[in-house]
Amino acid sequence: MEKYTTEVFRQARISRDPRFDGKVFIAVKTTKIFCRTICPAKLPLEKNVTYYLSKEEALSAGYRPCFRCKPEFSPNFNELSRYSIFTQQAIKLIQSGEMLTSSVEDIASALFTSSRNLNKAFTKNLGIPLKQFQDMTKALFAKKLLYSSNLSIVEISEACGYSCVSGLYNLINRFLKVPVRKLLSKTKDGAKLTIDLKIPYINFYNWDFFLTFQSKRLISNIESIEGRVYRRTIEIENIKGYFEIKCEDRVFIITLSRSFLPKMAEVLRKISAMFDLNSNINFIEDRLKNLYPSIIKNKGLHIPGVLSPYEAGIRAICGQQVSVSAATNLLNQFVSIFHKKDEQANHYFPCPKEITASGLDRMKTTQSKKNTLFAFSQWCCDYDINSHIDSLSQVKGIGPWTINYIKLRGMNASDIWMETDLGIKKALDKYELRNSDSAAPWRSYLSIHLWNNL
Repeated sequence: MEKYTTEVFRQARISRDPRFDGKVFIAVKTTKIFCRTICPAKLPLEKNVTYYLSKEEALSAGYRPCFRCKPEFSPNFNELSRYSIFTQQAIKLIQSGEMLTSSVEDIASALFTSSRNLNKAFTKNLGIPLKQFQDMTKALFAKKLLYSSNLSIVEISEACGYSCVSGLYNLINRFLKVPVRKLLSKTKDGAKLTIDLKIPYINFYNWDFFLTFQSKRLISNIESIEGRVYRRTIEIENIKGYFEIKCEDRVFIITLSRSFLPKMAEVLRKISAMFDLNSNINFIEDRLKNLYPSIIKNKGLHIPGVLSPYEAGIRAICGQQVSVSAATNLLNQFVSIFHKKDEQANHYFPCPKEITASGLDRMKTTQSKKNTLFAFSQWCCDYDINSHIDSLSQVKGIGPWTINYIKLRGMNASDIWMETDLGIKKALDKYELRNSDSAAPWRSYLSIHLWNNL
C-alpha cells in the first residue's frame, strides 16, 4: 500500500474521492462511528477525527461501522490472507461490470478457486454471500439505468442478466424503493438503434480543455471530434461498437451502440474513468490554487484519460523523447498497421496479441522503439497490467515516465507527478517550482495544469 500522511487522509476525506475507498477509514470521536472516504454524511470537524488503515483497527478501538456508507463493503487493501484477496478481486470484477451478471461458479473460475471457497471468503470478510453482494450491485446499476437512460424495462432486465422482467422486479422489491409508475413508463419505450444516457455532474468540467487536448492526439478512423462531440470505437470482450459523449448544461450526454447492452456496466465504468467523472474537481483545484496560485489559471481541468492502460502504454512509448505531433503520427502508423475492422469497416484499436515484429518493421522509427513496442505488447499478453504495472520497469525501454503516463491517463490515478516529462520540466523552470509534495494526493492534476500552461 502507498505511504500516506495525515494531510493526505484529510484531503481524501474532504474530497470524498472514491480512489481512496478502502485505503483509509475515518473514525469520529464524538459519535464513535467509522466511515469510508465516500460517506455522504456531513463532514465532521478535523479535531474530532481519527484515521485508521483497516476496518479491524477501527473496530478494536471501539468504533462501530456507519449505517450509511457501510465500511464492511469497502475494498480490502490492507489484509493479505487468501480469503481477503479473493474477496477484493471478486468485488473488483463485479463492480467494474466485467462479471456483474456472471454466475458464482464463473467468478470463482476466473479467480482460480472454487465457488465454495469464494463464498466462504465473502462470508468471512463481508458477512454476506457473494450472490447477495452481486444482487445489491445490480440493483444500484438498474436504478441508474431506470432514471438516466432510454432503455425499456425489458432491456434493463437484459443488462442486469435477467431473461424476463420478473427477475428485475424481484431485485428492485428487495433492495430499492422505485415507484411502480417509473417501471411501467419504461415499458413504453420502443426499440432504438442506440442507448442514450444522461449523467448529471455537480463540479465544473472544462470540456473545451479536453477537446483541445485530445484533438492533438486523435487516432484516425478510431477517434473523432465533431463540434463539441467526442466519438470513438471500442471493443469489450469481442463486442464492438462506439460511444459518443458531449457535455452541456451540467449533464454528460452519452450515446452507445446497442450492442453493448450485455456489457453496459463495464462500458460505463470505462467511460467514467476515461473522463474522470468521479473526481471532486472543485475541491482539488481550490486546494492546488491555495498552494500554487500562479499555476492554477483555469478551472475544471480533469484528467484526460484514454480507454485502456494498454492504449496508454502504446501512446507513451510512441511519445518518448519526441513532440506531441511526432508521437501522434507514430501512433497512427502503429494503429494503421495493426487495427481491426468489423463488418461495417469500422476500425478498432489493436490488442497486444495482434502485434508482430514483422508488422512493426513497417513503422518509420528507431529499432529500439519498435523493440519496446513489441516487448510491451508481449508483456501485456502475459500479465494483467492493472495488477502488475510497477513490474513493467523490467521491460527494456520502459522507465518511470512511461509507467507514470500509463497510471495517469490509463488508470485515472490521482497522485502521479510527471516531473521527468520534458514539458513539465520547462514549466517547472518557468514557475520555479521545486517541491510538489504539498500537492499530494492531487499531483496528477498539478501535472495537467502545468501541461496546460505550456
